[in-house]
Amino acid sequence: MGRTKRSVENAYLDPDKHALLKQLARQTRIPRSVLVREAIDDLLVKHGLLRPTKRKFPHDDSTETR
Repeated sequence: MGRTKRSVENAYLDPDKHALLKQLARQTRIPRSVLVREAIDDLLVKHGLLRPTKRKFPHDDSTETR
């Protein structure tokens, strides 16, 4: 299964939100990077810039077109 090219993006998080993100990643065993990409997808869908897609799993990191 091939991977898509990705760009690096840095973000500053408030310490409390960073701690919650780390906690969520530990609890779900989903890498923080995957959680952040999923959150960005949700934000883009919310603002009509991306069409929603159906993924097998909420954290699916496949190369499926989004």
